[in-house]
Amino acid sequence: MNSFIYKLFSVFTSIICFFSNLIGSPAAEKIDAKQFSMPGGGSCYVGNGRVSVHDPSIVQDKDGTYYVFGSHATAAKSDDMINWENVACGVHDNNRMLVPEGSTLRKSLSIPLSWTDTYQVQKGYADDKWETAVWAADVIYNKTMGKYCYYACSSVWGTAHSVIWFGTSDNIEGPYENIRCVVYSGFDKKTRGDYVPKFPTHYSFTNLSELLNEGKLSLKDVRNAPWYTDNGYYDSSRYPNAIDPTVFYDKNGELWMVYGSYSAGVFIMPLDEKTGIPDYDYMKKTEGYDIYFGKKISKTNADNEWSGEGPYIVYDPISDYYYLYLTYCGLNALGGYNIREYSSKNVDGPYLDAAGNNALDDKNTGAKLFGNYKFDCLNTAYLAGGHSSSIVTDDGKMFQVYHTRFNYGHEGHEVRVHQMARTQNGWAVVLPFEYTGETIDYSGFNKADLVGEYEFINHGTISNGCADWADANSIIAPTQNITLNADGTISGLKVYESIKQNTAVSSKDVSGTWTVKDGTAYIIFVIDGVTYEGVFCKQADESKERAEKIVFSAIGNNNECIWGVKR
Repeated sequence: MNSFIYKLFSVFTSIICFFSNLIGSPAAEKIDAKQFSMPGGGSCYVGNGRVSVHDPSIVQDKDGTYYVFGSHATAAKSDDMINWENVACGVHDNNRMLVPEGSTLRKSLSIPLSWTDTYQVQKGYADDKWETAVWAADVIYNKTMGKYCYYACSSVWGTAHSVIWFGTSDNIEGPYENIRCVVYSGFDKKTRGDYVPKFPTHYSFTNLSELLNEGKLSLKDVRNAPWYTDNGYYDSSRYPNAIDPTVFYDKNGELWMVYGSYSAGVFIMPLDEKTGIPDYDYMKKTEGYDIYFGKKISKTNADNEWSGEGPYIVYDPISDYYYLYLTYCGLNALGGYNIREYSSKNVDGPYLDAAGNNALDDKNTGAKLFGNYKFDCLNTAYLAGGHSSSIVTDDGKMFQVYHTRFNYGHEGHEVRVHQMARTQNGWAVVLPFEYTGETIDYSGFNKADLVGEYEFINHGTISNGCADWADANSIIAPTQNITLNADGTISGLKVYESIKQNTAVSSKDVSGTWTVKDGTAYIIFVIDGVTYEGVFCKQADESKERAEKIVFSAIGNNNECIWGVKR
């Protein structure tokens, strides 16, 4: 990008942030269709406790403040995960989170951007198509380094020419400096003629040169690695796109990074806590690990729309499970974005879903936590909720944090935080309404209070998307009216046949039962032969009045998740 275009973009982004702060974000019952957006889906504004951070990754600071960091160098903070305020916004020189006073973005990020810049030069990208990407940021406090570490990625859209990098800071809000690269993708080993100097996509232009010089890898390791096709290009059908990093501690205090998207799937690698970069010695000597990319833990395939991005792993000390969250399908409002869940007793897998499938299976896997939906209390349907993160707080509450779009004919998005409930069989389910401070009472309810009519949604297992806003209503999960009867039966149930472009191709009436374990909030549904285990609790709905409702959320042994809201 030439200097004039880049400066113009920087000024434009600053203006967006300034006016966004003045305008604010509307309340839950009404989303302003005129929000400002930045290229690639990024936007930022503050108002009425709302923020717009694409791909939000949540972390809690040492003083108790919650932060979400996301794509396009955006960030926001909150004391309660309910009311948020903007911290940083936009990929430009005035973003003090990544650019120290007196520096520039391109100077600060010169190492990772040199990889994406040279590709765009090679391919002849026009100035108005040039990309300066900072995607999917994730921040962690590295205990050994005594620093906050900001992990993010830079990539050229639609390619595997990517790099994951990180910077360090004494302050969670930055500035993050001392940028180092963690892992590259999209490189090749072609050396014929003047290929290398003229087209610098050779592995010698990545951190592999540094690893060779330091003796961490040998030239034989790199030249003979199975990372390339027969003609020497990067094999993205077998190896990852180096984007979407999440860094976390396991239950033993060891540091890990999970990453990847599309291409071959998701990979995990151990990090050296002293340096924040991969532990190559561990990967070289451990079965199942590639010496550079780590271990593959999920696979993309035709049945999951060749998708699976934004991986996030969190360890829950209460259930003693690691939970892996992936987002399937297209990220735009009509793209069918939806969050999938897997779990494992081991940090590096295998990760299984509620139906017993391995995330590496060549099929549609993962329990679909929710898709496109609308309850009566909502002014519009929620669409394409995804690229999520999760946190378990000191008091044992678990949360799912993601961005969602809306059925308003545009790509505007906002952060949403939902509390999660633990089921008896070891799964975590998302409660239907956003978090307003509720606490789940696992000691339960009187059964008589649970009997009655409910709005009911079955989110199915298919990623439902379409190409035109005129068809948006067809990809929203049907909302049914059912009755939980005192005798343990369920009236009014239907099962819908769904395809990608339509959630309700046809339906049939089915029978069902429900039982509650005495003295608990745990519920078991059996619907058309499928068993769903879940939890009842009370939540404020998302109407203007914030009416308190009895709700349930449950997960099926067929990977379907169901929600209910008592009328």
